[in-house]
Amino acid sequence: MRLVNVEALKKKLGMEEKEVIGYKELLEECERIGVTKSPQEAAAFAQVLDEAGIILLFRDKVYLHPDKVVDLVRRAVPLALTPDDDPMREELKKLQEKKEEIDVLAHKQVRRILWSGLGFALMQVGLFFRLTFWEFSWDVMEPIAFFTTTTGLVIGYAYFMFTSRDPTYQDLMNRLFVSRQRKLLKRHGFDVNRFVELQRKCKSPLDANTSIKNRVGMDVGLEDALHKH
Repeated sequence: MRLVNVEALKKKLGMEEKEVIGYKELLEECERIGVTKSPQEAAAFAQVLDEAGIILLFRDKVYLHPDKVVDLVRRAVPLALTPDDDPMREELKKLQEKKEEIDVLAHKQVRRILWSGLGFALMQVGLFFRLTFWEFSWDVMEPIAFFTTTTGLVIGYAYFMFTSRDPTYQDLMNRLFVSRQRKLLKRHGFDVNRFVELQRKCKSPLDANTSIKNRVGMDVGLEDALHKH
């Protein structure tokens, strides 16, 4: 191997402009130009080149520029397999902590809105109860109660028409959360696209959503927030 000029060999083989050739083609060319005298010698010679890192043998293919293959693998390698001191890992950790704080704050705001809605509903029931048994009578309050209930049904149907979703309390909570989350992300200057990119490179089954989901009891993904950015 010390006597072989690899670049000259590739030039003789007509491979200097190629990236990949077939394994059989390499063996045939080695015999044709006299580098080896038999298929067995050609195979052994190809194995030596592979072990020396001059070529890369993989699935009956010969990669003539292993450095380029290594570069592609390095770009595609998951963040979870990178060193602990990798700056991307530290950046992802900081973004995860910041997003968790934003999600907790958004969830608290949504809970306050929902508690306010419950308070309003209780006040309405109390008011109707007072008007029915003290101020007026059921004959007066019956049509008022009917139209109030009908208005709620109409609002629910309109919600379905505009959102194409069933008007459930869970869906209302999710929509309120996404709305508050989006506003807080913008207010705090959170880079959603960068966070998603780092998560994609990480390819870890336990992402930032896992711990925060256990804390707030709901899915807090960034899909809806990202679509609105």
